Amino acid sequence: MTKKLNEIKRLIKKECFTLGFVDDWFYSTHLLGVEKFAKELLKKCPNANAEVVFLGVWLHDLQRIRGIKGDHAKMSAGEAEKVMSQFDYPKDVIIHVKQIILSHSCERVMPKTVEGKILASADAMSHYVADFYLTIAVTGQRDLAEFKKWALEKLDRDYQKKIFFAFARKMIEQRHRILKDVFTMK
Repeated sequence: MTKKLNEIKRLIKKECFTLGFVDDWFYSTHLLGVEKFAKELLKKCPNANAEVVFLGVWLHDLQRIRGIKGDHAKMSAGEAEKVMSQFDYPKDVIIHVKQIILSHSCERVMPKTVEGKILASADAMSHYVADFYLTIAVTGQRDLAEFKKWALEKLDRDYQKKIFFAFARKMIEQRHRILKDVFTMK
């Protein structure tokens, strides 16, 4: 990682801890999980621009980290542009990173570049490790039946729509089956 990228990573870690985003859960579980899977995916995609991917990893959830209301991907992309501009990234890099952030949720826009597909896949894969679903369940935003319905839909959306590489789906295939079984138990 470049010096600038390491500084951004430190900035995001500080913001996660300063803003009290579920203590250190978001940083240590989600962001480090996305980074871990991005590294694995980059090994199989050697022509991808790793700097762009890792900027996407650390900046794709700025809207959530900073507690900004509004469209998740759009607000995160805007905040990412501000951060990258502060670190004097070239305009073409800023545009590319904004594009992969705008498409990482695979909702309105699908990733068009390998870097975008890596970010979307790594983000989805991170949901299959640690206590992602348990942490969301204990927020109490949904009753148990609603939560199970949401979790099953998210599992399928992540697995079918957001993981763009067959080898990546294979990496989490067993976890996908087990989590589906858990959420369909009565």
